[in-house]
Amino acid sequence: MQTHAWMRARVASLEQARNLHFHAVRDGTGIQALAPLLRAGDWFRELPALFEPSDLVWSTAQALQELAAMLAAQPLPVILQRVPVDSPTIAALRRAYAGRGVVLAQPAMPTPVIELDAISHDVDSRFNARRRSDFRRAERRARERGEVSYELHCPAGEADLAPLMDTVHVVAARSWKQAEGTSLTADRWQGDFFMRFAREAAEARILRIAFMRIAQQPVAVQIASEWGGRFWLFKISHDHEFSFCSPGQLLLLHTLRHAAAKGLSSYEFMGVMADWTRLWTRDLRRYAQVRAVPFNATTGKLLVRRGARAVLGSLHGAVR
Repeated sequence: MQTHAWMRARVASLEQARNLHFHAVRDGTGIQALAPLLRAGDWFRELPALFEPSDLVWSTAQALQELAAMLAAQPLPVILQRVPVDSPTIAALRRAYAGRGVVLAQPAMPTPVIELDAISHDVDSRFNARRRSDFRRAERRARERGEVSYELHCPAGEADLAPLMDTVHVVAARSWKQAEGTSLTADRWQGDFFMRFAREAAEARILRIAFMRIAQQPVAVQIASEWGGRFWLFKISHDHEFSFCSPGQLLLLHTLRHAAAKGLSSYEFMGVMADWTRLWTRDLRRYAQVRAVPFNATTGKLLVRRGARAVLGSLHGAVR
């Protein structure tokens, strides 16, 4: 989420950019730290990010500290929804706001992670005998319908990307998410965002699109990225007609083996925490919601208004 591709897709997803503010630290070579924030009422908030974790962007510790000081010098409070708990951003903001405000960090939704360093040569060993048997049974069921194959693509540009995304959309339209309105083809905003991200990430050569096919028909897809020595899984869908053989799970096993064989350090499950990921890992990447609130008249008025609303809400509840 700190890549140029992700940032550009987030900015492009805004319907109106007039409330967009860029806080940037520059030197003679260009931008060294960046915080693109959206003015929402009396707050500065992150850009829309589809429930993904995020952070400020910086190249050096000094640039990050200068960016934090810049944020602390402006009058509005800042909220960052899901910052890694071990991110230097939190400490930098606390130093910058010392004596002039307060920085609050509360637990936010985690994301599952599989650390690959210890299993790079034997991915299947992390699963118990029953789980390995489930994988074999699912693949046998798939082969009863035809030849099973897996693909992992690294598109280099629009010409490579277009037919791959067409296939992604075909599978997404046949997934159970379509009826719920959460698939890439049913949720227009989400679909447009990932199309923009896919174009940017393909140009940067960090995009990965994976398919599982049965008798040449695509039955499961993934949209992912390889960056920073890690595999980042953003989206996974499967054709509901083929649920009997768990194609999404089989495709995930295939890309997990790929990530381990390539020597990547982890396999990251992004987005909203889902129960099904517990079948794969109990390890979590922890995040915090960070609020940086300056001590000034602007914040005082905000707190007074919020306090008044809370009191009125309590009185309304008592009357009812």
